[in-house]
Amino acid sequence: MDDTIGAGDKLIQLIETLKERGSSGVSELASHTEMPKSTVHAHLTTLKQHGYVVQNESREYRLSLRFLDIGSKVRETREMYDEIKPKLNEISDETNEKAWWAVEENGKAVFMAKSKGDRAIQTNARIGLHIELYRLAAGVAILANLPAARRAEILDTYTYPLPSGHERDELEAKLATVRDEGVAYGTDSFLEGVTGIGVPLLDNTGTVHGAISISGPNNRLEDDRNKRQWTDLLRGISGELQVNFSHL
Repeated sequence: MDDTIGAGDKLIQLIETLKERGSSGVSELASHTEMPKSTVHAHLTTLKQHGYVVQNESREYRLSLRFLDIGSKVRETREMYDEIKPKLNEISDETNEKAWWAVEENGKAVFMAKSKGDRAIQTNARIGLHIELYRLAAGVAILANLPAARRAEILDTYTYPLPSGHERDELEAKLATVRDEGVAYGTDSFLEGVTGIGVPLLDNTGTVHGAISISGPNNRLEDDRNKRQWTDLLRGISGELQVNFSHL
Protein backbone atom coordinates (compact mmCIF):
# COMPACT_ATOMS: atom_id res chain seq x y z
CA MET A 1 0.00 0.00 0.00
CA ASP A 2 1.21 3.51 -0.84
CA ASP A 3 2.55 5.21 2.32
CA THR A 4 0.39 8.29 1.76
CA ILE A 5 -2.77 6.22 1.32
CA GLY A 6 -1.86 4.12 4.36
CA ALA A 7 -1.39 7.24 6.48
CA GLY A 8 -4.72 8.58 5.28
CA ASP A 9 -6.45 5.32 6.21
CA LYS A 10 -5.00 5.48 9.71
CA LEU A 11 -6.09 9.08 10.11
CA ILE A 12 -9.66 8.20 9.11
CA GLN A 13 -9.57 5.20 11.45
CA LEU A 14 -8.63 7.46 14.36
CA ILE A 15 -11.42 9.90 13.52
CA GLU A 16 -13.97 7.09 13.31
CA THR A 17 -12.74 5.65 16.62
CA LEU A 18 -13.04 9.02 18.36
CA LYS A 19 -16.54 9.40 16.91
CA GLU A 20 -17.54 6.06 18.45
CA ARG A 21 -15.78 6.41 21.80
CA GLY A 22 -16.28 10.11 22.49
CA SER A 23 -12.87 10.75 24.02
CA SER A 24 -9.75 8.65 24.51
CA GLY A 25 -6.11 8.88 25.44
CA VAL A 26 -3.20 7.90 23.21
CA SER A 27 -2.68 4.47 24.81
CA GLU A 28 -6.36 3.58 24.59
CA LEU A 29 -6.53 4.65 20.96
CA ALA A 30 -3.36 2.74 20.12
CA SER A 31 -4.81 -0.41 21.66
CA HIS A 32 -8.18 -0.02 20.00
CA THR A 33 -6.78 0.72 16.52
CA GLU A 34 -3.78 -1.62 16.82
CA MET A 35 -1.39 1.19 15.88
CA PRO A 36 1.89 2.12 17.57
CA LYS A 37 1.48 4.87 20.15
CA SER A 38 3.97 7.01 18.25
CA THR A 39 1.80 6.81 15.11
CA VAL A 40 -1.36 7.66 17.04
CA HIS A 41 0.32 10.61 18.73
CA ALA A 42 1.65 11.94 15.43
CA HIS A 43 -1.76 11.84 13.79
CA LEU A 44 -3.49 13.38 16.80
CA THR A 45 -0.92 16.18 16.83
CA THR A 46 -1.70 16.92 13.18
CA LEU A 47 -5.44 16.88 13.81
CA LYS A 48 -5.04 19.16 16.84
CA GLN A 49 -2.88 21.63 14.93
CA HIS A 50 -5.61 21.95 12.31
CA GLY A 51 -8.38 22.24 14.89
CA TYR A 52 -10.05 18.89 14.28
CA VAL A 53 -9.46 17.46 17.77
CA VAL A 54 -9.18 19.06 21.20
CA GLN A 55 -8.02 17.75 24.57
CA ASN A 56 -10.11 17.79 27.73
CA GLU A 57 -8.90 18.35 31.30
CA SER A 58 -7.81 14.71 31.50
CA ARG A 59 -5.67 15.23 28.37
CA GLU A 60 -7.90 12.86 26.43
CA TYR A 61 -8.68 13.69 22.83
CA ARG A 62 -12.10 14.24 21.30
CA LEU A 63 -13.35 15.49 17.94
CA SER A 64 -13.77 19.26 17.78
CA LEU A 65 -16.77 21.26 16.64
CA ARG A 66 -15.02 21.75 13.31
CA PHE A 67 -16.83 18.60 12.20
CA LEU A 68 -20.14 20.25 13.11
CA ASP A 69 -19.27 23.06 10.71
CA ILE A 70 -18.49 20.54 7.96
CA GLY A 71 -21.68 18.62 8.62
CA SER A 72 -23.73 21.81 8.56
CA LYS A 73 -22.24 22.72 5.19
CA VAL A 74 -23.08 19.31 3.76
CA ARG A 75 -26.61 19.54 5.14
CA GLU A 76 -27.00 23.02 3.69
CA THR A 77 -26.00 21.72 0.24
CA ARG A 78 -28.44 18.84 0.60
CA GLU A 79 -31.24 21.21 1.64
CA MET A 80 -30.50 23.43 -1.35
CA TYR A 81 -30.59 20.43 -3.67
CA ASP A 82 -34.00 19.49 -2.24
CA GLU A 83 -35.23 23.03 -2.92
CA ILE A 84 -33.72 23.36 -6.40
CA LYS A 85 -34.36 19.96 -8.01
CA PRO A 86 -38.19 20.31 -8.15
CA LYS A 87 -37.70 23.76 -9.68
CA LEU A 88 -35.45 22.30 -12.38
CA ASN A 89 -38.20 19.80 -13.15
CA GLU A 90 -40.65 22.69 -13.39
CA ILE A 91 -38.34 24.53 -15.79
CA SER A 92 -37.75 21.51 -18.04
CA ASP A 93 -41.48 20.70 -18.10
CA GLU A 94 -42.30 24.27 -19.12
CA THR A 95 -39.55 24.74 -21.71
CA ASN A 96 -39.05 21.13 -22.89
CA GLU A 97 -35.31 21.92 -22.73
CA LYS A 98 -32.55 20.85 -20.34
CA ALA A 99 -32.38 22.71 -17.02
CA TRP A 100 -29.24 22.92 -14.86
CA TRP A 101 -28.02 24.02 -11.45
CA ALA A 102 -24.33 24.92 -11.38
CA VAL A 103 -22.10 26.25 -8.59
CA GLU A 104 -18.59 27.68 -8.39
CA GLU A 105 -15.78 25.69 -6.83
CA ASN A 106 -12.06 26.40 -7.18
CA GLY A 107 -12.77 28.96 -9.87
CA LYS A 108 -14.72 26.55 -12.08
CA ALA A 109 -18.41 25.95 -12.76
CA VAL A 110 -19.59 22.57 -11.50
CA PHE A 111 -22.84 20.99 -12.68
CA MET A 112 -24.76 19.89 -9.58
CA ALA A 113 -28.19 18.84 -10.87
CA LYS A 114 -30.21 18.69 -14.07
CA SER A 115 -33.66 17.96 -15.44
CA LYS A 116 -34.33 16.93 -19.01
CA GLY A 117 -37.33 18.12 -21.03
CA ASP A 118 -39.00 16.21 -23.84
CA ARG A 119 -37.05 18.06 -26.55
CA ALA A 120 -33.75 18.40 -24.68
CA ILE A 121 -30.67 17.98 -26.84
CA GLN A 122 -27.92 15.50 -26.03
CA THR A 123 -24.57 17.08 -25.07
CA ASN A 124 -21.43 16.02 -23.24
CA ALA A 125 -22.41 18.04 -20.15
CA ARG A 126 -22.86 15.86 -17.06
CA ILE A 127 -23.29 16.10 -13.31
CA GLY A 128 -19.93 16.83 -11.71
CA LEU A 129 -18.33 18.32 -14.83
CA HIS A 130 -15.93 21.18 -14.05
CA ILE A 131 -15.60 23.89 -16.69
CA GLU A 132 -14.44 27.52 -16.90
CA LEU A 133 -17.14 29.87 -15.68
CA TYR A 134 -16.99 32.15 -18.73
CA ARG A 135 -17.98 29.28 -21.03
CA LEU A 136 -21.47 28.85 -19.54
CA ALA A 137 -24.41 31.22 -19.21
CA ALA A 138 -24.83 29.89 -15.66
CA GLY A 139 -21.11 30.36 -15.03
CA VAL A 140 -21.17 33.96 -16.24
CA ALA A 141 -24.21 34.62 -14.02
CA ILE A 142 -22.25 33.26 -11.05
CA LEU A 143 -19.04 35.11 -11.89
CA ALA A 144 -20.86 38.41 -12.30
CA ASN A 145 -22.33 38.19 -8.80
CA LEU A 146 -19.35 36.96 -6.80
CA PRO A 147 -17.67 39.43 -4.42
CA ALA A 148 -15.37 41.74 -6.38
CA ALA A 149 -12.18 40.33 -4.86
CA ARG A 150 -13.15 36.74 -5.64
CA ARG A 151 -14.22 37.69 -9.15
CA ALA A 152 -10.89 39.41 -9.81
CA GLU A 153 -9.01 36.41 -8.44
CA ILE A 154 -10.75 34.13 -10.96
CA LEU A 155 -10.33 36.56 -13.84
CA ASP A 156 -6.60 36.64 -13.10
CA THR A 157 -6.38 32.92 -13.94
CA TYR A 158 -7.64 33.34 -17.53
CA THR A 159 -5.44 33.81 -20.57
CA TYR A 160 -6.49 36.72 -22.76
CA PRO A 161 -7.81 37.06 -25.30
CA LEU A 162 -10.28 34.30 -24.49
CA PRO A 163 -11.03 31.69 -27.18
CA SER A 164 -13.99 33.90 -28.10
CA GLY A 165 -11.54 36.74 -28.82
CA HIS A 166 -12.65 38.85 -25.86
CA GLU A 167 -10.10 40.76 -23.79
CA ARG A 168 -10.39 41.10 -20.03
CA ASP A 169 -11.95 44.56 -20.15
CA GLU A 170 -14.64 43.26 -22.51
CA LEU A 171 -15.40 40.33 -20.20
CA GLU A 172 -15.59 42.67 -17.20
CA ALA A 173 -17.99 44.94 -19.11
CA LYS A 174 -20.16 41.90 -19.93
CA LEU A 175 -20.16 40.82 -16.29
CA ALA A 176 -21.26 44.30 -15.20
CA THR A 177 -24.18 44.14 -17.63
CA VAL A 178 -25.15 40.67 -16.41
CA ARG A 179 -24.98 41.88 -12.80
CA ASP A 180 -27.28 44.81 -13.63
CA GLU A 181 -29.77 42.82 -15.73
CA GLY A 182 -29.75 39.65 -13.63
CA VAL A 183 -29.42 37.30 -16.60
CA ALA A 184 -26.63 35.90 -18.78
CA TYR A 185 -26.86 34.61 -22.34
CA GLY A 186 -24.33 32.41 -24.07
CA THR A 187 -24.27 31.19 -27.66
CA ASP A 188 -21.69 28.69 -28.98
CA SER A 189 -19.48 29.34 -25.92
CA PHE A 190 -19.79 25.81 -24.53
CA LEU A 191 -20.80 23.85 -27.61
CA GLU A 192 -21.34 25.01 -31.16
CA GLY A 193 -25.03 25.35 -31.93
CA VAL A 194 -26.04 25.54 -28.25
CA THR A 195 -27.41 28.58 -26.44
CA GLY A 196 -27.77 28.98 -22.68
CA ILE A 197 -29.78 31.35 -20.49
CA GLY A 198 -28.66 31.62 -16.86
CA VAL A 199 -29.71 33.56 -13.79
CA PRO A 200 -27.91 33.67 -10.43
CA LEU A 201 -29.25 32.12 -7.25
CA LEU A 202 -28.84 34.57 -4.38
CA ASP A 203 -30.16 34.78 -0.85
CA ASN A 204 -31.29 37.97 0.86
CA THR A 205 -27.70 38.76 1.89
CA GLY A 206 -26.47 38.63 -1.71
CA THR A 207 -24.55 35.38 -1.19
CA VAL A 208 -24.28 33.43 -4.45
CA HIS A 209 -25.54 29.85 -4.37
CA GLY A 210 -24.79 29.11 -7.99
CA ALA A 211 -27.09 29.66 -10.95
CA ILE A 212 -29.93 27.96 -12.76
CA SER A 213 -30.04 27.79 -16.54
CA ILE A 214 -31.57 26.21 -19.57
CA SER A 215 -29.68 25.06 -22.65
CA GLY A 216 -30.93 24.20 -26.09
CA PRO A 217 -30.35 24.64 -29.80
CA ASN A 218 -29.66 28.18 -31.02
CA ASN A 219 -32.74 28.38 -33.21
CA ARG A 220 -35.07 27.72 -30.26
CA LEU A 221 -33.42 29.70 -27.47
CA GLU A 222 -32.51 32.69 -29.62
CA ASP A 223 -36.09 33.07 -30.80
CA ASP A 224 -37.17 36.42 -29.32
CA ARG A 225 -40.44 35.15 -27.87
CA ASN A 226 -38.87 32.07 -26.32
CA LYS A 227 -35.93 34.09 -25.03
CA ARG A 228 -38.20 36.56 -23.21
CA GLN A 229 -40.51 33.85 -21.91
CA TRP A 230 -37.74 31.58 -20.60
CA THR A 231 -35.83 34.50 -19.10
CA ASP A 232 -38.93 35.57 -17.18
CA LEU A 233 -39.46 31.96 -16.05
CA LEU A 234 -35.91 31.65 -14.72
CA ARG A 235 -36.05 35.03 -12.99
CA GLY A 236 -39.33 34.12 -11.30
CA ILE A 237 -38.02 30.80 -10.02
CA SER A 238 -34.77 32.43 -8.90
CA GLY A 239 -36.85 34.89 -6.86
CA GLU A 240 -38.77 32.05 -5.21
CA LEU A 241 -35.56 30.25 -4.34
CA GLN A 242 -34.04 33.46 -2.95
CA VAL A 243 -36.80 33.59 -0.35
CA ASN A 244 -36.47 29.89 0.41
CA PHE A 245 -32.68 30.05 0.77
CA SER A 246 -32.95 32.91 3.21
CA HIS A 247 -34.99 30.74 5.59
CA LEU A 248 -33.15 27.42 5.40
